[in-house]
Amino acid sequence: MEKVIDIEERIPSMRKKRRKKTNRKFVIILLLFVTILLVLLYFQSQASKIDAVVLEGSVLHDKNFYLEQAGISSGDSIWGFGIEDATKRLRAVEGVQEATVSRKWFRDVHITVKEWSPIAWMDRKGQYELLLENGDVFTPVEKPLVDIPIVDGFEDEDVRKLLASQLMELDESVYQLVSEIVEQEDSKGDSVILYMDDGYEVHALLGTLSEKLSYYPEIVNQLNGSEKGVIDVEVGTYFTPYSKLYGSEEGKVDEENADEEKGDDSESEDE
Repeated sequence: MEKVIDIEERIPSMRKKRRKKTNRKFVIILLLFVTILLVLLYFQSQASKIDAVVLEGSVLHDKNFYLEQAGISSGDSIWGFGIEDATKRLRAVEGVQEATVSRKWFRDVHITVKEWSPIAWMDRKGQYELLLENGDVFTPVEKPLVDIPIVDGFEDEDVRKLLASQLMELDESVYQLVSEIVEQEDSKGDSVILYMDDGYEVHALLGTLSEKLSYYPEIVNQLNGSEKGVIDVEVGTYFTPYSKLYGSEEGKVDEENADEEKGDDSESEDE
């Protein structure tokens, strides 16, 4: 015989289940409301504002320029910019090879830019521009503190890119000795003259510049520093002292004195 449960006996348990369900809904709604409130308060508070922006790798442009290009500044919302969008805009900046943007510690932004390195100053009628490692010419707003050679000529883009590639292949110790590089007239970039900080003058072909200058320290050591002069590495290796090319200072003085004496003798004869 089946036991018949009276509906009145089930009412308390049904009410209890309904009360639990209602309480659960209330708790969920309350938590949702509190979460929304906290989110709103967070975005309105200083906790969501950018506290510091760290920028690494900048030489060609200053920090403010990069932040302006990325659309980021201190005091703005840390979530008010898109990382991909900011990164894309920085990569489009002149002279920039690569860029990354990231959020750090909820309130900080870290930006890293990798610029094309400046490898020489280009002298353009007294106006100095930077020759970058990729062969591009960059006009800086402010002159950066970089100790690099000065180049004169090289207006042809292909020749300029070849020069940049050759300089990048130079040994660092030799590159640091280069003071000035001049494109010889009517050579179309084939022949160049390098003025070195240690007093020598090097004549070379641009296409084999890095290869020939790799032997520069050995050549100088063999010369023993007895006299400065021109080292020609265009075809083979030849050294000519300045005294043989331009004559000695004593010879110049003797010639000047002789000219003066001739002038005095001429004046005496006229009288």
